[in-house]
Amino acid sequence: MKRVAPAASEPDTRERILAAALTVFAERGFEAGTVRDITEAARVNTAAINYYFRSKEELIRQVFEAGLKPIIRARSGALEACIRQSAPALPKISAVAEALVRPLVELGAGEYRDVMTILMQVRTGQLPLTKRIVEEQFGPVHERFVDLLQKLLPDLSRTEIALRYDCARGAVLQTLVHLAPASALAVAETDRERADHEKTVRRLVRFVSAGLEAPPG
Repeated sequence: MKRVAPAASEPDTRERILAAALTVFAERGFEAGTVRDITEAARVNTAAINYYFRSKEELIRQVFEAGLKPIIRARSGALEACIRQSAPALPKISAVAEALVRPLVELGAGEYRDVMTILMQVRTGQLPLTKRIVEEQFGPVHERFVDLLQKLLPDLSRTEIALRYDCARGAVLQTLVHLAPASALAVAETDRERADHEKTVRRLVRFVSAGLEAPPG
């Protein structure tokens, strides 16, 4: 049976639902954020969500795909630029750290702040669906970062490098969404300097580089 679009459908209805869902999930979490919350925020009825997404699970998947693709493109592009600029030599650890940090800082300070928040929720939550989606989406770019770091840090095992890389990502996300307990001490200063992305990038690059380069054991 052919599905019929809701009578009140508009060209931007799907995008409005995605934007509303992103905000609701960022503010309330994936389980607490309800379809009703999303319909109210998007000013649509349940039929519209059923038509465009069929289920809350599919809506979550498409929210992630829409939000993550620009971040993945930016991080992949930053890593490729880092490698290209240092060729034929390998890049420095600090350059790789910047390729990790800068896209998150620059995107997280703008319209993708809610995406950073839901990424942090995935790190701390237990919902298998969201963890699987993020692993599927980010898997290739994570592998490229770890592959390069393994060349730069030959004294470390791949497992250790992957752990340090994951800790670096977590530290950046926590800083950007102000979820780390210690970050509360820097909130006022960070807010005053939000326009100065370079200072935030420099601080995080120093921190991430030190963690990546720490001696084994």
